[in-house]
Amino acid sequence: MYTENGEYYFDPIGLYVEKGTTVTFVNESGAHTSTSYSEDNDAENRIPSGAETWDSGTLTEEDATFDHAFNTTGTFDYFCIPHKSLEMIGRIVVGEPGGPAEGTMPPDGTVPASEKIVSEKSISYDSFQG
Repeated sequence: MYTENGEYYFDPIGLYVEKGTTVTFVNESGAHTSTSYSEDNDAENRIPSGAETWDSGTLTEEDATFDHAFNTTGTFDYFCIPHKSLEMIGRIVVGEPGGPAEGTMPPDGTVPASEKIVSEKSISYDSFQG
């Protein structure tokens, strides 16, 4: 999670993992959250049915971390609460694409297509923006 040159972003912006993988979100700079697009977080639901929602709370310290285990197959979109309107969003595909996020983009910006994430495994913010 980065604040750099007036930009706010997750890197990678697209990530593929196997079911059961724990992803560690690292706050490299700024103050950020990692928050699932879900009704529990006052957002449109963009995670698979039955999946655990998450919200890291605001991480303000450099190198602060938040872990989340992905135990449901499908496509997960997430955002940073303070920077959602600035398109600080990301996508994780677990196992194979699926769920309400599939085939559409989040309401707050664009992320790599799920099929591209599965193919490339990890898509950096710079390569996606470039």
